Amino acid sequence: MRNVPNYHSPYTFFLIFVFILFPAFDVSASTMSATESLTISSSKTIISRSEIFELGFFTPASSSRWYLGIWYKKIPTRTYVWVANRDTPLSHSKGSLKISDNNLVILDHSNKPVWSTNLTGGTVRSPVVAELLDNGNFVLRHSNNYEYLWQSFDFPTDTLLPEMKLGWDLKTGMNRFLRSRKTPDDPSSGDYSTKFKTIGFPEVYVCNKESIVYRSGPWDGIRFNGIPEQHLLDLNPNPDRVITTINLGREVTELETIMVLTKGYMQ
Repeated sequence: MRNVPNYHSPYTFFLIFVFILFPAFDVSASTMSATESLTISSSKTIISRSEIFELGFFTPASSSRWYLGIWYKKIPTRTYVWVANRDTPLSHSKGSLKISDNNLVILDHSNKPVWSTNLTGGTVRSPVVAELLDNGNFVLRHSNNYEYLWQSFDFPTDTLLPEMKLGWDLKTGMNRFLRSRKTPDDPSSGDYSTKFKTIGFPEVYVCNKESIVYRSGPWDGIRFNGIPEQHLLDLNPNPDRVITTINLGREVTELETIMVLTKGYMQ
């Protein structure tokens, strides 16, 4: 006679209880679908596949405001490399990130949007998902392919990551630039920014509001002549799409960045 499984064992009831109580056990998933959300109360995050970057809500030290940001997962001291709602923080510890009408939206405690990817036009024929990539890029894409509808790399904050670009896009008119934090503990927009000169020889400026405080010197085809050591930098002119872009070289490690800091220093 065959042995009949004992479905009434305490172990079986425990497993059933766990799967009923916690049906979504993928707190470390790299993607978020239109039926899922991130909330401050759940402390759930999105983690890139190789666990290099993590995205979630955070509140700076000595602050009661909440932001959605990306940081290095494996660095003990959190290093934020991108902040979505840097100038529209949540004032309460209740908020969520969702996909609504094919847009990423941050909602406050009263369910009002405070930040959105603000995509308009064009019918999306397949469901969309949000994904955090191993290079730190947070993208909104079709669920059945890797065509990006939106990406955080087009909207940098104060940090330039490998594979991220600065400069003008001819087709979209988009200007990718860095802007400093207000203070080390306040990620809102500060006074310092990078500006890319595209008339004549390409050159990078760091400005305090509209006053130039630093110049890279013009690009001579090999290097910016005002920067003595720049083996991490590479400028790629592309007349068909991008006038001039500057990006970190391929030899950088996953922890290296260029940042515009509070006082306008790039390091």
